[in-house]
Amino acid sequence: MHILYNDEVLAGFDFYEEIEKCMLKTLEIEEFDTDVEISLTIVNDDAIKLLNKEHRDKDKATDVLSFPLINFDEELVFYEGEIIELGDIVISLDTAKRQAEDLNHSLKREVCFLVVHSMLHLLGYDHMTDEDEKEMIEKQNKVLNSLEITR
Repeated sequence: MHILYNDEVLAGFDFYEEIEKCMLKTLEIEEFDTDVEISLTIVNDDAIKLLNKEHRDKDKATDVLSFPLINFDEELVFYEGEIIELGDIVISLDTAKRQAEDLNHSLKREVCFLVVHSMLHLLGYDHMTDEDEKEMIEKQNKVLNSLEITR
């Protein structure tokens, strides 16, 4: 797995190893064994607000945005040795810090949750229906619990 980090806001942020473990565990649990490239950008609320407005027409900050590059609804063929560009994840560290405080758990746990959530989006999952949301929650919990990243 290749992770391209583009860090803009990193004061006190030192858990890249945990992020990588979350990404790898999500791929493992989803039985996605093709080599992938993922772009992870950590920004502030101002930057994610601009992206949210541009891509989702929502003029507000959000915790995370996922930009999948693969449509899993189509028939896909991956070749041995091929590196698949899975997509981009953008996390607002400002929002993650607030949410961690509101939920009374660590920033590491919140960022890891957001990474797993986004990884599932990159792998084609969504939470538009109650059933889909339940499935994503179960998968998120499975990954985080297997890594002992709990509240």
